[in-house]
Amino acid sequence: MQTHQAIRFEPEANGEAESATGTPVPVVCPPLMRISEVERTCPPGSGLARIVAWVRGYLAQPHPQLGRQGAVCPFVPVSLQMDSIWLAEINDPAPSFESVKAVVTEYRERFVEMEPTTGSESMQKAILIVFPLLHGSGPGGAGLVDAVQFALKRHFVQLGLMLGEFHATNASPGLRNKEFLPLRSPVPLLAIRNMVESDLPFLVGDAYASRDRATFLRSYLSRMKGQLKPGKFEQVLDRLIAEEIAILKERVMGAVEAQLRAPAADAAAAQAATMS
Repeated sequence: MQTHQAIRFEPEANGEAESATGTPVPVVCPPLMRISEVERTCPPGSGLARIVAWVRGYLAQPHPQLGRQGAVCPFVPVSLQMDSIWLAEINDPAPSFESVKAVVTEYRERFVEMEPTTGSESMQKAILIVFPLLHGSGPGGAGLVDAVQFALKRHFVQLGLMLGEFHATNASPGLRNKEFLPLRSPVPLLAIRNMVESDLPFLVGDAYASRDRATFLRSYLSRMKGQLKPGKFEQVLDRLIAEEIAILKERVMGAVEAQLRAPAADAAAAQAATMS
């Protein structure tokens, strides 16, 4: 087990987001704390302490509904040993879509710069951005977390990163058991980590357009180059080709529809001119 000095990334104002009135306001990013620091300094009922307990008692443990052996998140036990999971607590009483996007984007940049940046140990680091005040906001709070994750995922995947959304009502099913809901957490949060080979199912969901899925798959192949077995590589490449064909079909259909609409529009314009 590795040991680390207590390191804190202090709060900074980074860039701007818009307030509810449209006025630019500084984006303040609270300190990042390792799990070990949270356990030493945060009271048990705090948002960060509740998430740490959930990480240890749920993500790092087996589950009878999981559908496979091992922990719910197979990387977490090693990450706990390395103390490489960082947390930030966002206590904005009135967060907006734009302000949360700005905060998460800033933590993305910090994640990219955090050591280690290469090698197997870099795959164990993660940042959990926790939103305790959204816990009591019901569907609105969960919806904000979901919306930000959906909007930013493309920008994360292009960098070889994943952005996961967790909250008490997340209905995303498990990969091996559709009755299991693995992304539920006691406090809403967004998680940043590096992309791994097993992330492929999260990159080809029907919720995304073909152009997004193609972008995701290109990033996946770039990130996994040299790591995929030939069969898996061919599977991903075939799916990418299928998405590119779908994009081409969409463009052709759009062009055909535009041509079909043009005569009707010209006729309507001519009729309006004769009546004026």
